[in-house]
Amino acid sequence: MRLVTTLVSATLLLASALPASAQADIDAYPTRPIRVVVPYAAGGADAYIRPLTTALESKHKITLIIESVTGAGGAIGASQVKRAAADGYTILFCGTGALTIVPKMNKVDYTMADFEPILNLVSVPFVLAARKEMPYKTFTEMVAHAKAANAPATYGSPGVGSSPYFAMEAVAENLKMPIQHVPFSGIVPAVTAIVGGHIDAVIGVPNIVMPQVRNGNLRALAMTSRERFKLEPDIPTFAEQGADIDVVTSFGFVAPKGTPPAIVKKLAAAFRDAAADAGFVKTMETMQLGITLLPGEEFAAVLKTEADYFSPIINKIAARK
Repeated sequence: MRLVTTLVSATLLLASALPASAQADIDAYPTRPIRVVVPYAAGGADAYIRPLTTALESKHKITLIIESVTGAGGAIGASQVKRAAADGYTILFCGTGALTIVPKMNKVDYTMADFEPILNLVSVPFVLAARKEMPYKTFTEMVAHAKAANAPATYGSPGVGSSPYFAMEAVAENLKMPIQHVPFSGIVPAVTAIVGGHIDAVIGVPNIVMPQVRNGNLRALAMTSRERFKLEPDIPTFAEQGADIDVVTSFGFVAPKGTPPAIVKKLAAAFRDAAADAGFVKTMETMQLGITLLPGEEFAAVLKTEADYFSPIINKIAARK
């Protein structure tokens, strides 16, 4: 009986110690660098979070190791994070399309439900631009040219299933426009290709596309948002030119499902605080990105709304193909 009593007492002590140990780990978190997977080519979305690193290290003792893992419109990187340990040491920073569109368009091993939203950081529409040599100066003229020539216009995007790809395919479906998609591993290589004369047009975030517009290599034709983008008010929207489309993408942090809520909350608070740094705000303005800080629940609502918006368009494109 004495042995049984001793064993029971020891078991109870161990059980009571486990939550305290787990709590101690959370209180001490992070004790090592955090790997942030960005599922696009380097020089794109990773540039949105690199300016956070100084404030994160100085104020919160958080070190980020930012890693670009390209392919499949963000699916390869997202899949890696989905399979990672839910301990807060591997997280994903991506455009919402990697979570709301890609799983519905491609065969991948994850869904939106496999991630814990941490914080939405920025929101931005996409811009369509064409090579200056093309015989049209507006998107309306581009559509007319493609139809008259009975030949598809070629355009580049960050990949099949990415938000820019989906926005352009939805526009083409809306207007019955002949178009041929050329996928790339990110918007940076897509812009490199169009400047090199390999494709007719490109669609992506303004901070990557617009520098080539300003230096005269490209001509901006349309924005995907319903209203004109306040940082580029001279560029008309697709809606103004006859295409019923309203796409503004968001980029934010998510963690593998099951990450302790206390860690998610701690990361969200640190990212929010770093995003308030004057240097970060100025950098985002320079990059033509709107800071939109939405915590977990609000970010989750944005993801659901976007997924619902795209569902009927996905079905149309799938039926067409």
